[in-house]
Amino acid sequence: MSDKLVLIVVAVLAILAGTAAQRWLAVPAGWQGPEAAFPDLSGSSVRLSDQSSAVLVLNFWASWCEPCREEMPVFDRLYAEFKPSGLRVVGIALEEREAVAAFLQKVPVSYPILIGERGGDALAARLGNHGGGLPFTVVFGANGQVLAARAGPQTREGLLADIEPLLGHSR
Repeated sequence: MSDKLVLIVVAVLAILAGTAAQRWLAVPAGWQGPEAAFPDLSGSSVRLSDQSSAVLVLNFWASWCEPCREEMPVFDRLYAEFKPSGLRVVGIALEEREAVAAFLQKVPVSYPILIGERGGDALAARLGNHGGGLPFTVVFGANGQVLAARAGPQTREGLLADIEPLLGHSR
């Protein structure tokens, strides 16, 4: 099978999995926060729990995933708007650093992107993404407790419903 055909098949499967799974997912009881560490684009290790924030939105994605690419501007705008209020958005790319860097040259975002090529899929599964579909998003409160976990593309309205009460804002 050609590389192009493999990419198309993988992309279609990701779209189907993400779209079909747009629902709340069960998070393991007792999970208390993002202790994992992943490299950033420069190779420096970043521990998800190192910086305190009122809300952490963790988004698992890949550049070949169309729904992932479509929701990135939503995360970018929310990050810019609510960062002063304590919102942290972190993207964990489930692919090689070189592919992520090339993609972000064309489609830059203002929130941090980490490389989850090694262990990102295991963290996503631990947080409830047992099917491995992308995109997958988890919202953590200030104490590191998981407040929401959803598969599939996210909307501004859905994310606002999760984060605004924690940031002291209302629509």
